[in-house]
Amino acid sequence: MTTQLIALTSAVREDSEVRASLDGELDFHTSAQIGPRLMQLAQSCGPELTLDLSGLTFCDSSGIDLLLRIHQQSVSCGTRLRLARVPHLVAASMRVLGADRVLLLSGR
Repeated sequence: MTTQLIALTSAVREDSEVRASLDGELDFHTSAQIGPRLMQLAQSCGPELTLDLSGLTFCDSSGIDLLLRIHQQSVSCGTRLRLARVPHLVAASMRVLGADRVLLLSGR
């Protein structure tokens, strides 16, 4: 029996914004699983990609590194990456690592 530790759901809004939600644990193992799909979203979407992180229960430095790589890919494609509803502990980890200076964190 396998246990799913991370889930990704995505939707495209009428204004071409792609919104995706991450639920579960974002760590070394799950980053490798979910990374390719997130990279596809970063490469193929329009003006904005919003990642709703409210469902994250855990995020280590590997998860934050993945978010930074998604940001870099988005910028290279002309897409703005916005992280929405970031849990307090994840935001605190981003501050400690300095990732909050690069990533756009949003309350909505």
